[in-house]
Amino acid sequence: MHRPSASSSTEPSSNKHSETDKSTILIADSQYLTTAALSSLLLEKGYAVESAGSRHELIGMLKSHEVSLLVTDYILYDYRSINDLKEIAASQPDVPVLVICNSINPMQIRELDLAGIRNIALKTDDRTELLHAIATALKKKKAYTGSVLDILLKQDGPAQEANLLTSSEIEIVRLISSGLSTKEIAVKKHISFHTVMTHRKNIFRKLGVSSSQEMMLYAIKAGLIDNIEYHI
Repeated sequence: MHRPSASSSTEPSSNKHSETDKSTILIADSQYLTTAALSSLLLEKGYAVESAGSRHELIGMLKSHEVSLLVTDYILYDYRSINDLKEIAASQPDVPVLVICNSINPMQIRELDLAGIRNIALKTDDRTELLHAIATALKKKKAYTGSVLDILLKQDGPAQEANLLTSSEIEIVRLISSGLSTKEIAVKKHISFHTVMTHRKNIFRKLGVSSSQEMMLYAIKAGLIDNIEYHI
C-alpha cells in the first residue's frame, strides 16, 4: 500500500480530508498513465492508494483489503461486459464505485445507472472536478462531473427513445448486431426462443421501428452500438 510521507504533501495537514487516514482508494484501470496520475493526485491529498492490473486481481484485492472507493474505467478495463462490474459492485455493496473513462454516451450512463453505479467522471475533467467527484463518491452520494451532466442535457433524438430500453433489451440489440440469430441468442443467453422474440417485439415498439435493419441504424445513431459492430 502506498502512503504519502509528510514531505510529499503540498498542503498543510489541517487542509486534508478528515477521512483520508481510513480511506483506501483502489484504482482499476488498464492505462498506466491514468493509474500513475490518479495515484499521485490522491497520495498528495492524503489518501492511501492501491491499484489492480486485472479483473482477477481486482476481485482478490476487494476481498483482502479494506477499500473505501473503487475507481475504474469499465470500458477499457478487463471486464467482459458491464455485468462483470455489476457483479463486483453487488459483491461489495459498501464500496462505492466511481467510473472514470475517456468518453461516454447517454446509453452507457443509463446502463451504469441500471447497474446501481451513479458516480461518473471523464479523464478530461480538471483536477478540481475529479477531486470533488472522489470526495462525493466516498460519502456515497451521486457524483456526476459537469462534463457528464452536459452529455445528459444535450441528448436528443434517438438517444431519448433508446433510454426506454432495459439493460436486457440493450444486450439483445447488441447480440443481434453481432449477427446472431434469435435461436443463437436464446442459447447464448440461456433463455427461451419465445423470450428473445418478446424482447425483439418490445424493442421494435419502443424504438418505433419495423425491421432489424431499422433497429440497427437506430442503435448506431443512439450510440448503442458502433458501426463496426453492425453486421448485415
